[in-house]
Amino acid sequence: MASSYEKGKDSELKAANWLKEKFEQGFTKKVLPVGTKIDGSSAFHNFDLVSDDNQIVAEVKSHQITVNGNVPSAKISDTYAACGMLEKVSAKQKLLILTDHSFYKLFRRYSDGKISRQIEIVCIDENQTPVGPEVVLPESPKNSFEVFWTKLAGAISSKQTIVNWTVKKGSTGENFEAGPVCVDCVFVSAPSALERIKVPKNDFKLMYDNWQMYSREKVSRGDLAKQSRFTKYTISIIHQYQNLMG
Repeated sequence: MASSYEKGKDSELKAANWLKEKFEQGFTKKVLPVGTKIDGSSAFHNFDLVSDDNQIVAEVKSHQITVNGNVPSAKISDTYAACGMLEKVSAKQKLLILTDHSFYKLFRRYSDGKISRQIEIVCIDENQTPVGPEVVLPESPKNSFEVFWTKLAGAISSKQTIVNWTVKKGSTGENFEAGPVCVDCVFVSAPSALERIKVPKNDFKLMYDNWQMYSREKVSRGDLAKQSRFTKYTISIIHQYQNLMG
């Protein structure tokens, strides 16, 4: 039987391979600053996996549900501690990678509303399709896009900074500003654009209707770009405000 240490190393290796394929760069253990000590010097933490460019940071946990079905309090506390370090580090993308699907479901339920939304919880259980926040959205009623549109209008009633994001690369490229929402468009200001851009409401509906398929990488941005020239903006905005969906 493999020891806890061996299981942990095996999980980190699987996670490193998954990250390398997803983000097309290497990932290794790295010590990064997470705060300042009383004496003014930096406090550091050794993170499980950090991208070559230091912009993507991940902690990996191989915890499993106990055989008798009791809530594994110590394991949940340990996973919260990992989230605490992720919250403190400076990075464009922060991932909590879990390798057991049952524990993943349990921790998502326990941590709902208790950890930073900057942290993406991902499960790479080899017996399950890799899942994360993008693929667990509930089925939406037919009028849900109009509900989402109304909520989005409230969220970006004034200009908000949007992290440029794709499912393949995560946070990438230059960020931009979005807002406000008008009747049939969202105003966008991008550093590389000479003037403000109007992104049509129908382009948001296209991305909204295809969001689960895009999140699962069953449909590509290139496929959607054949129907909309604003996918850069609609993808990033919906990703940032996907908590308003459903």
